[in-house]
Amino acid sequence: MGAPHTGAGSTRGVPFTGAERRGAPRLQCKIPFTFRSTLRLPRGASGAGVVADLGPSGASIHVDQPLDEGEWIQLAWTPSLRDRTGMPASLRPRERVRARVLREIPLDGATPSGLGYAYAVELPQSRSRHALALFDLILPWLGLAMILVAAGDVIWMRADNLYYFWYHPIVNLYGILISSYILSRVALACFYRPPQDVGHRPSVTIALSCKNEEDSIGKTLDCIFASDYPRDLMQVIAVDDGSTDATWEALVRSQQRHPSLELIRFETNRGKRFGMAAAARRASGEVIIYVDSDSFVRRDAVARIVQGFADPEVAAVCGHAKVANASENFLTKMQEVRYYVAFRIVKAAESLFSTVTCCSGCLAAYRRATLLPILEIWLAQSFLGRPATFGDDRSLTNFMMRRWRVIYDSKAVCSTIVPARMGQFFRQQLRWKKSWIRESLLASMFMWKRHPLAAFYFYLGVIFPLVSPAVVFVALVLPLVGLGEFSYLYIYGTTVMALLYGLVYLVRHKTSLWFYGLAFSIFYMLVLVWQTYYALATVRRNHWGTR
Repeated sequence: MGAPHTGAGSTRGVPFTGAERRGAPRLQCKIPFTFRSTLRLPRGASGAGVVADLGPSGASIHVDQPLDEGEWIQLAWTPSLRDRTGMPASLRPRERVRARVLREIPLDGATPSGLGYAYAVELPQSRSRHALALFDLILPWLGLAMILVAAGDVIWMRADNLYYFWYHPIVNLYGILISSYILSRVALACFYRPPQDVGHRPSVTIALSCKNEEDSIGKTLDCIFASDYPRDLMQVIAVDDGSTDATWEALVRSQQRHPSLELIRFETNRGKRFGMAAAARRASGEVIIYVDSDSFVRRDAVARIVQGFADPEVAAVCGHAKVANASENFLTKMQEVRYYVAFRIVKAAESLFSTVTCCSGCLAAYRRATLLPILEIWLAQSFLGRPATFGDDRSLTNFMMRRWRVIYDSKAVCSTIVPARMGQFFRQQLRWKKSWIRESLLASMFMWKRHPLAAFYFYLGVIFPLVSPAVVFVALVLPLVGLGEFSYLYIYGTTVMALLYGLVYLVRHKTSLWFYGLAFSIFYMLVLVWQTYYALATVRRNHWGTR
């Protein structure tokens, strides 16, 4: 790409501008290194790699582990004398270098064997960038301290609830129970560990059912076929569920790019559940992995999600979903934090007892031997005399959980497109609430047989959403018409607990998006909480309701 650059600054004695850095010659090299993520809570990746090329303030690296954009890593390298001569002067004496991952880049033919991931990284050299790298190390511990302060404040408020219990008995009892529930969930999630990679490589069938997804389905399939899983062990099936747009044409184009792709077409819309079942009947893999048509799996997601099946008692594994369009607007930013909490706290806590209550459709895997025997029963499921046409993933999880272990793998990662318009978001939430009502009632009949602590938290989790609207009504609405006293303590307590969730996100991701977790909790308390009763009143209406 050009002759080696031999200095950290320009000939005029001032630092390079951004344009000069991008246009400066880069040193072509193969400098081996080991690395570890600076992420401590939870612990990040570590591994080995090589520096492929090096510039004034950045490099291209090939590594053996996937990394996240924005993540900081520390490289330990021993460049040869020739490489030291060609690299920027400020890097020559350093045996350890901090680097910030900017983006993933395509692999090339010169990629060393065993290093399946390539990234562009920033190597900070100015004082301000060094300060940013130092702040990155400090921020998780600062966030942890703030979490402890927030948790202590919540405990102090609950003592106040006890002292003044009879002034607002309903509100105070609710405050005590919900605070205990949230704090315990966060505490339990700290003990969660994903399944270890034991090299388990069963045959898999990756299946997706789609309707009117012409814009995203091609990318979804491209991501699946880019997986670093043995191709001879991977079958991919896509079902077009009666699309009325150009989805089928997009699937055919994908098949031209990936000839092993198998396609099934329904002439009329039959519902996602029937699409999932059609793929399951054709599946040949030991494990069936379902992916939503607007979700994009990371290249190691397939290899990761099957590790849990090394335990013969595991029937289903739920992957981890991030928001693909998080930066789009205020609503998607709120959902990004909410998704992290729902997966890394709630599902992680449930996974400790092998009772994950919903394997998200974004990325979920099932053992075929346990799925096929219940397939017809699942398809014929009804509720209050009506066919069950939504909540397919939660329903299927319930069938698995009756007899088997259901766990969560935080390292099996995908990203998914979430609603960016309020109307679409409300319809999605209403559909989810209806399926939650139905499946929670069904799970209540057998959850008491599971671990006592898991059962206790499950039943609390069923009660809270049902009584929350009433509590909000008593604490905030009635005082507005002169009936009772306005509960400022309730608002303060809710805000602090929302802050707790946001801080957990901050510790992991170290971005300003953490504040949107607080915004979502307030939005839920003032707006979304009332939808629960509407869902109860209209639970027999089975229309899809997403578009």
